[in-house]
Amino acid sequence: MMSSWIKLLTICLIGSALTIGLLFLSLGRKPRIHGRHEVCVYAGSGAVLASDVEHALERLGISYREVDENFIKSGGLMECSALIIPGGYTASYVSTLGEDGFEEIRRFVKGGGLYIGICAGAYIAAERVEVEGRPKGLGIIDIENVRRRGMGLVKITIANMSHPLAEGCPKTMSIWYQNGPYMKPGKGVEVIARYDEEYAAIVCSTYGDGVVVVFSPHPEGSLERGVDPIKLGTAKLLKNALTLTRR
Repeated sequence: MMSSWIKLLTICLIGSALTIGLLFLSLGRKPRIHGRHEVCVYAGSGAVLASDVEHALERLGISYREVDENFIKSGGLMECSALIIPGGYTASYVSTLGEDGFEEIRRFVKGGGLYIGICAGAYIAAERVEVEGRPKGLGIIDIENVRRRGMGLVKITIANMSHPLAEGCPKTMSIWYQNGPYMKPGKGVEVIARYDEEYAAIVCSTYGDGVVVVFSPHPEGSLERGVDPIKLGTAKLLKNALTLTRR
C-alpha cells in the first residue's frame, strides 16, 4: 500500500517538473504565429484598390479575409499568415493605422508573418513615408522610395530569375502601374524586378522571423481600367509572393 502511494507521488512530481520545464522553455522563445494560414487583405480606410487584389485572389483560387484598422490595432493579425496592404491613399494609411497599427504590423511580421505591400503598401513599408511631412513608416524594409506619378502599363525586367517570386515568369513583363514608388534598395534587400538600372520595381527582404515583399506596380491589375492580371501573367507574381511565408 505504501509502495503504491510512493509511486503515485513520484509520478505527480515528475509531471509537475515537466510542466514547469515546458513553461520556462516557452517563456524563453520568441513569439511566433503557429497554425495560421489565412491571407488577410487590408480593406479599411484609404484602401480604395483592395477590391482589385481581392478579385485577383478569387481568380487564383486563394481564400482571404478582409480586415480593417480596428482589426489590426486589436492584435487580430496574429490570426493571419499573410497581410496584403493594397494600393490606396498613402496619407490615409498613416493617419488611420497610426503608430498603434504600425506597431501591430511590425509585431506580426517580426513574429513570422508575411507582409505584401503594393503601391501605397510599398510607401508605408519604408522608414519614412513620402507624403507631406515625411512621417515615420513601418521601417520593415531598407528602401528609399522616390514618389512618382503616372498610370498605365509599364515594362519591368526580372533581375533574379531563380527567385521563387519569379517562378514561371518571363524575363520582361508588362504590368499595371499607378503612382507607385521608384525604389532604391538598401542593406539586406533583394531586387526581384527593375524599372531600369537605377530603380527597383519589386523587392524582397526579411524582418525578424518574417518576410517582406514590396511591389511598386500592381500585380493584381486594375478592374476600373480593364487590366486583366491573368492575361498579362502578373497575377503569378502575387501568387508566388504568397508562398514566401516562413510558416
